[in-house]
Amino acid sequence: MRTLGAVENAVPRVAVTAGVEASAGMAAELVMVGLRPISLPCVRIQQADGADLARARASVEEADLVVLTSSRALDVLWPSGPIPATPIAMLTPAGAARVEERGGRVAHVGTGNPSDFTAYLVRKAAGKRVAYPHAEGVDPRVIVSLADAAGELVAVAVYGWIPLAPAPDPVEAVVFESSLAVEGWMEARDLFGIVAAAIGPATAAALRRYGHGPDILVRRPHFEILAETLATALLGSLQ
Repeated sequence: MRTLGAVENAVPRVAVTAGVEASAGMAAELVMVGLRPISLPCVRIQQADGADLARARASVEEADLVVLTSSRALDVLWPSGPIPATPIAMLTPAGAARVEERGGRVAHVGTGNPSDFTAYLVRKAAGKRVAYPHAEGVDPRVIVSLADAAGELVAVAVYGWIPLAPAPDPVEAVVFESSLAVEGWMEARDLFGIVAAAIGPATAAALRRYGHGPDILVRRPHFEILAETLATALLGSLQ
């Protein structure tokens, strides 16, 4: 594992490469363990075609429950004006705040932990009409779990992500949550002297393609465990 040289009187900086809202859960955990999250998005949004957007809008309006892992889906479907009053289960507090800001009705707020959120949804969605507008590449297990529990599920990919070169802010570590984020980072930066943490085997594989195996790997997005492991690596190197 790469280690840091002494950085006197400094809190180690950790780049979080997802979008700002999607990074909120990871950033909160980093702060809790004494690290400083730096938002350096390495992906940008690309909308789905008009037919898919129309189908997703109709499903949200007709559903008993809307499942969102990011409020970005609502911003894509309704860029301005009011959004439907259908109850919304949101993965993160930051996303829930955005839904309320848009005038939406939040029925449940997750902590940012996808495993806990999915377990709640399986119980809550039983027998209901559920709409799940989501990003391309979402974990298919979430869709399968919802489909098994819901009376009816309409899951539509309404946007995707493409790589984005990040800003040059100096950091001691970086968290990659997707293979696309790795691609974006490597468009403009390298990983020399930086502790690289990856979430999931696909993200780790992307790092290896660039010749940088992950220093830290968690197979699922357990942000608390990842933050604690990073703190051990970074803060330990400063002692």
